Amino acid sequence: MNVAVIGAGAAGLATAHELLAAGHRVAVFEQSRQVGGLWAYTDATEDDPLGLRPSRRIHSSLYASMHTNLPRDLMAFDGCPFGDADGAPPTSCRPARMRYPHHARVFDYLQRFAVDAGVARHVRFGHRVKRVDLRRRWRVDGESFDAVAVCNGHFSEPRVPALPGLEQFPGMVLHSHNYRRPDSFAGLRVVVLGSSVSGGDLSREIAEVAAEVHFSGRLFRDAPLPACQTGLLKRCPPVAGFEAASVVLENGERIEAVDAFLFCTGYRYRFPFLDASLIGVGDNWVRGLYRQLVAVDQPTLAFVGLPFRIVPFPLFQRQARWFARLLNRDFPLPSHAERRRAHRREIERLRGKGVAERHYHFLGDGQIDYLNDLARQCGDAPVPDWFIQLWREHNANARLHPTDHRERPLRNRTPLAAAESAVAD
Repeated sequence: MNVAVIGAGAAGLATAHELLAAGHRVAVFEQSRQVGGLWAYTDATEDDPLGLRPSRRIHSSLYASMHTNLPRDLMAFDGCPFGDADGAPPTSCRPARMRYPHHARVFDYLQRFAVDAGVARHVRFGHRVKRVDLRRRWRVDGESFDAVAVCNGHFSEPRVPALPGLEQFPGMVLHSHNYRRPDSFAGLRVVVLGSSVSGGDLSREIAEVAAEVHFSGRLFRDAPLPACQTGLLKRCPPVAGFEAASVVLENGERIEAVDAFLFCTGYRYRFPFLDASLIGVGDNWVRGLYRQLVAVDQPTLAFVGLPFRIVPFPLFQRQARWFARLLNRDFPLPSHAERRRAHRREIERLRGKGVAERHYHFLGDGQIDYLNDLARQCGDAPVPDWFIQLWREHNANARLHPTDHRERPLRNRTPLAAAESAVAD
């Protein structure tokens, strides 16, 4: 089949590779001049500090100091280990943090993968897709295809919750999409809102230069706060809103004389090029998908990489392999009615558990079962035991030591560690 892939980030590269390996013809549409997607770091930021204007042009949301939150053993694509792509010495000689590479090493890895996997020559750089629609065949900006894989990522359009009084707040307001370094927070009294990894990372980093940082998030709830060389880092309850320069908390307390407020509140799914009749997005949930992957009504339209709180690169690769084999009819796809029933059952299951709609793409510990279900359906190998064991160890480590888990060693042996130890010996 002739397949269009939208985006040349990690998901797009993995998808193009699996499609090519399955014998399909591929055209990858990439709006920038390089592969890597969000891993292509830039110092540039938006004119709008919250990044809410439709004219946004900055795709990457990385901050300068960012290291991955997952060990590189887990991060790698199957068949393409990180190896020495992070420029570090063998495992036996390196500090534990080297297992969590800096974002520049991940970008180098993706560039190498694009070339080695034969994907780079199929990328059309500088092509921002404007419209995808379906007539008798799929059309991408007027060009015909048999199938489309949407791989445009979901860490570019900031999600900013509506907080009363925000418009009147006189201080600096910023979304983490536009954060690069802590310099502009030096000597300030700062409030950081966010419950994920970036909220914790940036709170710690800003506290090294700020006068005081109040962190409103779950990350440090059951663990000691990290020590800061200069500033003070404090927990605070959920934020209710603003009154002039004060931040009002849900328990009625106030943080007075706040100089800066940083939103680390995540991102939205957005597909401006898709006809509204093809797919809809609810409260940050892409509706109407079978297996969180293909459109129930049009299974030749795939969305690779929507789940979050997962190990991204291997998940992209296995989703892409499933889709490539589906297009080859290597396994029977359930009927339209069965796909609709499966989708409905999944929604009922999530609602029954009280899951908010914006968390319907959350997998977390459920990703192993999800990947193994895809594998059984399409004839792929199950997730290897070493991967599961390392994932569980990493998760436990991160929960017990949220402030410094990257500095702590991981005991589980992996194929990469074994190979590097052999080289060192």
